[in-house]
Amino acid sequence: MAANTGSTFLRIMLGAELGRLREKAGLSGEQAAKAAACAASTITNLEKGTTGFRRIGQFTDLLDAYGVGFEGQALLVDWYKNAKGEDWWTPNTSVLPSGMPAYLGFESGAIALNTWVPSVVYGLLQTEEYARALIESAKAADERTTEFVDSSVAVRANRKKIITEQGVELVCVMDEAALRNMVGDPDVMRGQYEEIVRLNALPNVTVQIIPFSAPAYRVTAGPFTLLHFEPTSLPGPVLSMDTVSHAVQVISKSRVVKQFQRRFDFLSRAALPAHETSALLERIAREV
Repeated sequence: MAANTGSTFLRIMLGAELGRLREKAGLSGEQAAKAAACAASTITNLEKGTTGFRRIGQFTDLLDAYGVGFEGQALLVDWYKNAKGEDWWTPNTSVLPSGMPAYLGFESGAIALNTWVPSVVYGLLQTEEYARALIESAKAADERTTEFVDSSVAVRANRKKIITEQGVELVCVMDEAALRNMVGDPDVMRGQYEEIVRLNALPNVTVQIIPFSAPAYRVTAGPFTLLHFEPTSLPGPVLSMDTVSHAVQVISKSRVVKQFQRRFDFLSRAALPAHETSALLERIAREV
């Protein structure tokens, strides 16, 4: 489990485990709800990781119905109690796009990220100056306050710790357009290029770029991220996508996830190898 695992991811893990235990016990959602004296929708939401019981007794009644032994119950009850806490981003939930708190929950428990970004530098690679300029560029159009901008930049800087301090593996593929689109001014862009070079040198970070000149496969849709987990945490990867309404959608359906994993593999093969990233960035910096 990742070192920065938060309450949200614990709820997600707990929900996945409860769904597995219910199926193993051969119970329907309605039967489980009857055992815990709750609505069937509560069981559904519990397995999605979006809610819990008001009383711990309902939770232990559910575990009894699933045939969970004493040691197993002790572990799950511990998860249940810790999952009721707040995550570091909770105070800033108001500045996050719809769906982003759930995504951050998954991200906090991930051990590896594969991401494709076509038009701006990926968030975890951004400098504070680039992030601020990017968010401020939409301030008037989206009617945002200065407080909103400050909080958004702080959230982005905190997220970055998963690669700079916690060692989560990142493979990021960006189109050259993401590096050419001017954000802020030339000094901001040059500082951003230097930061990408620095991060690309970390043993857990790989940054690849698809140059304009490459006759490569390019996804027509927006950015997406595939998140991978320890098998003991979650059974498989999940997909995060930015929607046209700037909301964040997290998808776990195996067929869809595999489709995007295949797309990412094509993008990675089309991009320059990571050891050529620095040279390309140096050339772009001279042309800014």
